[in-house]
Amino acid sequence: MSLPEWKDPGLGIADLAFLLDEDLNQREKWGIQVRTPFEWLAYLVEEVGELAEAISEAHYRGGAIEKIALEAIQASTLALKIAKMSQK
Repeated sequence: MSLPEWKDPGLGIADLAFLLDEDLNQREKWGIQVRTPFEWLAYLVEEVGELAEAISEAHYRGGAIEKIALEAIQASTLALKIAKMSQK
């Protein structure tokens, strides 16, 4: 079974709640972290890899589509944190 094409739905303010919730989850799990830019990049690449795995599982093996959303939110949250840290 393959996934259908997805249309860009656009984003609104309410969508940011997912990122804020994930930020709280990450801080509770890992605490406040201080890392080099390359370490942050490594973490982001790992999260994107998990997103790729979730998409592949859903596309080729009937995996849960909900897993895609979870991994996308985790990767997006980390990417936004990197963007914010780079604005110093």
